[in-house]
Amino acid sequence: MALYDNKSWLLSHIRNSFISTDDTGMCEIIMVGEDMPRKLIERLDSYTDPTESDEDEDEVEHESYDLQFETQFGRHRTDTAQRIEKMDQARKRAAKIKHVKWEESKELSQTENDELFSKKVVKPTIAVKKSLLADQLERCENLPRNPYIEYAKFDGSAQIGIPTRKYKIFLTMLPEEQRNYPMTVCCIAAAKIEEFIGLILLKCSTVHGDIPLKPVTHYGLYLTEDDGEVDRDFPCLDSKECVAKFSFTYLSLVEHKDGRVSFDAGEELIYEIKNDNVAQKQESAMQESVALMEVHKTTMESQLYKSFQVHIINKVRSKIEIHLGISGEKIEIDPVQQKSSKFALVRQKAVSHHMDSIVWCDIIEEKSREHKTVFRIIYSVSSGASTGSYDGGTSTVLWQAPSSTSYKHYDFESEPSIAKEIVQKVKQILEVRSSAGRKEYMELRERKSSKRKNFNINK
Repeated sequence: MALYDNKSWLLSHIRNSFISTDDTGMCEIIMVGEDMPRKLIERLDSYTDPTESDEDEDEVEHESYDLQFETQFGRHRTDTAQRIEKMDQARKRAAKIKHVKWEESKELSQTENDELFSKKVVKPTIAVKKSLLADQLERCENLPRNPYIEYAKFDGSAQIGIPTRKYKIFLTMLPEEQRNYPMTVCCIAAAKIEEFIGLILLKCSTVHGDIPLKPVTHYGLYLTEDDGEVDRDFPCLDSKECVAKFSFTYLSLVEHKDGRVSFDAGEELIYEIKNDNVAQKQESAMQESVALMEVHKTTMESQLYKSFQVHIINKVRSKIEIHLGISGEKIEIDPVQQKSSKFALVRQKAVSHHMDSIVWCDIIEEKSREHKTVFRIIYSVSSGASTGSYDGGTSTVLWQAPSSTSYKHYDFESEPSIAKEIVQKVKQILEVRSSAGRKEYMELRERKSSKRKNFNINK
């Protein structure tokens, strides 16, 4: 149903509707170039619309009757009209200006001045009451600085993504009733023992502020049992060592005794001259104590893991470069990757042995010309603690024990200093760990030596 009876307008409207609603664009390509003149429409239509006017003729040329051109353009303004408009604007601006005549005022009397400039009544200020805390803070403006505040950066309780160590510290400077309760301190693993002591003193000064504390150098960390008893057999931890090196849970902070003695001005110091024998005995006792301390220190360090680069000697007397890792728990043999390993006749594979299976370690040969030393490590096979495999090495059976326990050995070659260090480290570990396999091997060794003695005597 159409509400408009102009055929030309309807035809143009239908064409424009096809073009605007076609998403493919084909209607626009086909119809936009066509022109439907009015003569063609009149020729096809025998009944013309008498109500059509000249305006309709102009509208036929447009593709859409919704869009119409406006032909009403303004007339060019003359100079007179512009001048009149400027005069009107100037007149409006002049109407907004107000002219004031300046006249000198007469002098005012004192009463008039008092009325105009009256004094303002100032209310007295009310004193604000201060709290006791605010009063104390005002009095204590220059509070003393905590001497251990520089060690706060080593606190590991608030660190994320950084390795830390947690220890339980017994404070020996506290009263008797408070010593039995350790203080838990968390420290970053990269800190040194001296810095860790400073952090402990910082925590102690925060929790126990009434206890006088001394500088960091006056204290040391000692090994402690879980009940708080300090182990005096071992020295204090080295202040220059890293915290991550020690895996103990309980430690004690002990104050060093001051060896200096002071005398008054009126007192005299008498030296007793002793004979040389007593002095030599004291010196030898001092040397023995120092040697004992060194033994304790090396015993503690022997439990830590350390890797050595040595050569292992296989069955055909060829040498293969390896990494020999020794700790308090096991011995590891890792071959070093060589460029020509594809053409090697004997290949070394990784192998590890638990320390309970190791029964003996000693130097068997010293090559003075080559400046090399050969040492041997003997282990038991029945313990079942070894993992990995070994192909073509010196792991040969030494002898078979009556209890079906066989012993094998590895031969290594290295520099004399490295060989001595390895042998000493393994011996110290074996002295600390007394396994059943080692006891059985020592008994067999004693039996064998006694048989040799009896055989020599019979001869």
